[in-house]
Amino acid sequence: MLVAALLFVVGVWEGWRYRAAVLIASSMLVSIGWLGLWAFVWTHLDAEKILLLFAYLTAHQAGYLVGAYLGADFGEDS
Repeated sequence: MLVAALLFVVGVWEGWRYRAAVLIASSMLVSIGWLGLWAFVWTHLDAEKILLLFAYLTAHQAGYLVGAYLGADFGEDS
């Protein structure tokens, strides 16, 4: 849960400051890190671990959407 919250906060920061290319790159880093953790620590791959990866990526991308919304320039309504 703490990892998902941290990924959400990182996603908000990325959405506030950067474009979607940075989100894609950081999502790939999360996936590669998770794959490395699976390869060196866990003994077998099951549905729970795959769903955990999807939950982490969802938290990260949801944070990006929130940050992109908050950082958007809507212009002035006159």
